[in-house]
Amino acid sequence: MSTIAAELHARLQSLDPAAQAHVEKLIREALALAESRRESAAQGWPPGYFEATAGALAGALAGEPFERPPEGEFEVRETW
Repeated sequence: MSTIAAELHARLQSLDPAAQAHVEKLIREALALAESRRESAAQGWPPGYFEATAGALAGALAGEPFERPPEGEFEVRETW
């Protein structure tokens, strides 16, 4: 048993039953949240994905000029 598990067990034993139930509920909710975050991360983008793709794009386009062309004239439409 880990140190925190042993400490938690000892502290739970010192609480009244209602407080024990409340603390156990909080711990179960925290564990469920951690598990759901782990599962969400596993379904998302792989680690380093954005760093690799942003760097690859910058390397491929290095030296290419980026210019915004003129927007042109505003179109005048008939009123109705």
